Amino acid sequence: MYKTILTHIDQFTDFEPRLRVAAALAEAFQAHLVGGAANGADQMDRLLFGAAALAKLPPAPEPPLQRGAVEQLRRFEQACARLGVASYETRLADGGALESLVLQARYSDLLVTGQADLSEPAMLWSARLPGYLALRSVRPLLVVPQRAGAPIPGRTVVVGWSGSPESSRAVAGALPLLRRADLVKVAVFNPQRDQLMHGAEPGADLAHWLVRHGVKVEVVCRDTSLVAGDALLRLADDSGADLIVAGAYGHTRFHEWVLGSTTGSLLGQDKTAVLLCH
Repeated sequence: MYKTILTHIDQFTDFEPRLRVAAALAEAFQAHLVGGAANGADQMDRLLFGAAALAKLPPAPEPPLQRGAVEQLRRFEQACARLGVASYETRLADGGALESLVLQARYSDLLVTGQADLSEPAMLWSARLPGYLALRSVRPLLVVPQRAGAPIPGRTVVVGWSGSPESSRAVAGALPLLRRADLVKVAVFNPQRDQLMHGAEPGADLAHWLVRHGVKVEVVCRDTSLVAGDALLRLADDSGADLIVAGAYGHTRFHEWVLGSTTGSLLGQDKTAVLLCH
């Protein structure tokens, strides 16, 4: 059950699509909705723009970003009132969005953000925010496409199941949505490559666990030459799914998080909402 939902209110993308989803979720689960904004640049933004010395200092409020954040939070409050959100608040954090959202997510049940806009040159690091949040947040991250359809994604859900700790956490984090779904397809690709992760009947144990939680489940086992992310996207498209649930994978390189191919594929499309856990 989601009782506190945190949504990112930023200045570089239209937050209305994700807010509509977050507001609908708050109503469905009788949850408290938090709009989180930041008034400074993330450390990596400073490094990318050459301010290496400043990047080591505690981030301070930056006047243009401060004014923009305050204005966006005012718009958030107006939208919540218009959408009939029963319980909401705003939080303005000093520093960058990544650090503040990672911190605030610890006290939330679900973090909702929008898709990255990699064409936005103003904040290179912030444009990649969803991927970094997926790898650093301790809570499930729901990434809402800019052209989101249903108010609450998840009528038909595709779950990418590998038996890994990341995919296990993703399924657990998505459980409130899975219980609402008309159908959940548990996708297991190339299970023979790692039989120890799946058991004698790949996907069966997860399906039984989900059924005990009242989830309507179908297991799909396929051999494919596609990378896992592309295979999930194809299955989602074939199934008419409006939500993909998967583990988030990545590693660090020179103090920067680098997304795995599966996570990068899922975040690189703009059609289907994605729920990720690391």
